[in-house]
Amino acid sequence: MFINRYTQLPSHFYSEVRPEVMQGAQLAFVNRALQQDLGLSLSDEALLGLLSGEQLQAGMLPIAHKYTGHQFGYYNPDLGDGRGMLLGQFTQSENAQKSSKNDQAWSNLASNTWDFHLKGAGRTPYSRRGDGRAVLRSSIRELLASEALFGLGVPTTRALGLATSFNPTERVWRETSEPRATILRLTPSHIRFGHFEWAASRGKADLQVLLNQVLNWHYPELKIAEHPAAALLKEVCHRTAKMIAAWQTVGFNHGVMNTDNMSILGETFDFGPYAFFDDFQIGYICNHSDDQGRYAYNEQPKIGLWNCQVLAHALKDLLTEAQVDEALTHYIETYNATYIQRMMAKIGCVTVLEHDKQFIGNLLVLMDQQRVDFNLFFRALAGGVGKDNEQLRGLLSQPHLFEDWFLDYQARLALENRTPSEIAATIFANSPAVYLRNYIAQEIIEAAEQGDFSLLEFWVPKLQKPFENYPELQAYQQPPKPQCKNIVLSCSS
Repeated sequence: MFINRYTQLPSHFYSEVRPEVMQGAQLAFVNRALQQDLGLSLSDEALLGLLSGEQLQAGMLPIAHKYTGHQFGYYNPDLGDGRGMLLGQFTQSENAQKSSKNDQAWSNLASNTWDFHLKGAGRTPYSRRGDGRAVLRSSIRELLASEALFGLGVPTTRALGLATSFNPTERVWRETSEPRATILRLTPSHIRFGHFEWAASRGKADLQVLLNQVLNWHYPELKIAEHPAAALLKEVCHRTAKMIAAWQTVGFNHGVMNTDNMSILGETFDFGPYAFFDDFQIGYICNHSDDQGRYAYNEQPKIGLWNCQVLAHALKDLLTEAQVDEALTHYIETYNATYIQRMMAKIGCVTVLEHDKQFIGNLLVLMDQQRVDFNLFFRALAGGVGKDNEQLRGLLSQPHLFEDWFLDYQARLALENRTPSEIAATIFANSPAVYLRNYIAQEIIEAAEQGDFSLLEFWVPKLQKPFENYPELQAYQQPPKPQCKNIVLSCSS
């Protein structure tokens, strides 16, 4: 049932490890929807055995990856899986493969083999001075973010299950003493840009070995390309650009876009102090450790390109300068095209015209100036921009400043030749009814830290299907209170 194909690489690419058993572990959440999508018949008892580190499945061989990476722009050669370990891979049945191919967020993935990665499993040779553990707070935040992005159609890793322990011997010190937790992360690949940086630092032979295996496992269609390394770089640039364009249009700020947090599949990876917008702020910084704003919301597209340049540099011995330029240009073109198409859909348009980039830019300036609630604004547009749209007007501190844009918007909609109901349907299909805000995550965390996982069970299925209407969530269709907005977090989150 399970294998660990990463061990096909030379042994210096990884270290064999064992999870540190979590005493008194209990299941906090099981992702039933993901289990069903994968056709995974794993009992709760067996899942708890994995999450606690007490009982692995046949065929699993836990390993910790070695990689390097650029963190806040500076190269760090001492990285690797410091608090997580790859247990092995699971291969879907044919029926499950057909089912999951219909999921928008997975539609760009060719693999039917899924890594099982246990995060918070304890120390590894790459833990440096860390304890290798994770806390309940950060584990819940990763679970919520991955399932929320999945529901929004944004490529992302997934969370199969979460366990925690309230045993006093399992307390973990971060800013304070907190309950230990583990999360089982699933994705077709845990290979990061940083893996290629590390392989390149060892020489061309290791770089070629890693490239060949990545092509075999994840991009078999590129093996027949005239220049496979160039084809891989261009494809990774393509996927990364589409992912970041999706982040921007759903109002997601990752917070720690280091190259060791970048997936070669173009998936959102390694959730830390992320945030979804409350009020729109173009230069919003969700990570209080980022005092220079390197990973601010408006910097994410440029950082994505910078990270792709780092990947290109790692592959330089296998590429020409022209091939690098082509791939990076493709990133820019893909990002621009994807971003404007998605933003126009948020205002109800299915076409993209010449001046739409400026049109959207003007809107974002107004939203930034007035700190307009990001998600609620776009949903409110479905009611039109007339003075009778009290929901829309109520979101604006100075509605008169939007009047010129509203006139331009009405003129732009006229070019669509679509009915108001069709426009509204497009808006609602691109701006969710359920939106993960930090204060909601905090409510879930505080309940869970008291042993109450009911809010977690309540919210996750709704985040997985955020475009449906839930009458019981009407109270969340209002802007949050000022004290609940724009919470800034640390990397330990």
